[in-house]
Amino acid sequence: MAAIKLTEMSDFEKFVHERGWEFKNEEALKAGYDRLWKCKHDILLTEEEFVVEAGANYDADTLKAVYAALADLVKQKKLRAAEVYGYSRYKWCLRNSKAIIAYQEGRDRWIVNNCDTEISEDEAKLAVNDEWGFETDRVQIIGAAYYDATDYQYIRFNCAHMTWLWANGNLYQVYA
Repeated sequence: MAAIKLTEMSDFEKFVHERGWEFKNEEALKAGYDRLWKCKHDILLTEEEFVVEAGANYDADTLKAVYAALADLVKQKKLRAAEVYGYSRYKWCLRNSKAIIAYQEGRDRWIVNNCDTEISEDEAKLAVNDEWGFETDRVQIIGAAYYDATDYQYIRFNCAHMTWLWANGNLYQVYA
């Protein structure tokens, strides 16, 4: 029997190929695909769907608070409904709903945090200096700084009379 090429598979077959092992039965598999389908069509997951996608390793009350924060950002048009799926699927900020913050980078562009490991102000200043060369004595950290890895961070700061946001490897000038 010839192997089926990935390009010849339906979206559902690709989903089964990539994630089918995660589900205990066909009903759970179909529900998982429905959540992905909603994401691909920019439809907001329900709170219950969000909690199920996130998994049982998280506190249910915290997940509900995270969902509420994300749904509010969708309502404010700071986050697309499809992006909420990413938070549940990739386990972003699922332990700290206060980490879900957004800053405006352009007229219609918002950057929303997806890191939940808070670091100290001194650690944030050193990270900004190491990555971007800003003098630590001139950097003023604004709010909480989050840093998960060299390519996952969310640090807002002032330096040289400008407000900056270092998010996921990119540096943005943001509105105050």
